Amino acid sequence: MLCAPYDGRLWSVLGRVIVVAGEDPALEGVAAGAVAAGASVAVVSRTLPGDVPATVRFRADPADRGVWDRVAMHVEQHLGPVDGVATDAGHRSVIDAVFGADLARRGHGTIVTADGEPADALLTRLRGTPPATPVRPAAGDRDR
Repeated sequence: MLCAPYDGRLWSVLGRVIVVAGEDPALEGVAAGAVAAGASVAVVSRTLPGDVPATVRFRADPADRGVWDRVAMHVEQHLGPVDGVATDAGHRSVIDAVFGADLARRGHGTIVTADGEPADALLTRLRGTPPATPVRPAAGDRDR
């Protein structure tokens, strides 16, 4: 499994399709980290800067369900099935309606919501694995 470094952690996303939808500034880091790690990333936002790395970008309102009637189909046709979505609290209900059933039906992928967490924590949650934290053995414990 190929991995790319992101802020000192390894996050395997090579070949995955990630949608980043919303206006929260942390989503910039999610898009940049996912692209750097080899994912295909679709950014849907009215306010995220135009220089945020993305495979494809849509300057559109992610709260508008009509936008998703076009965008979701375009993403799946050109990038492939969506493996995960990063969004913000203001857009979560629309994102759930658009992607939730399909992710559940396929049995993998997740939707994560930016809520004051740094981008690397969102990336880790998007991957579905907790961040690696070394555990030191307690004093006196020995491997047997």
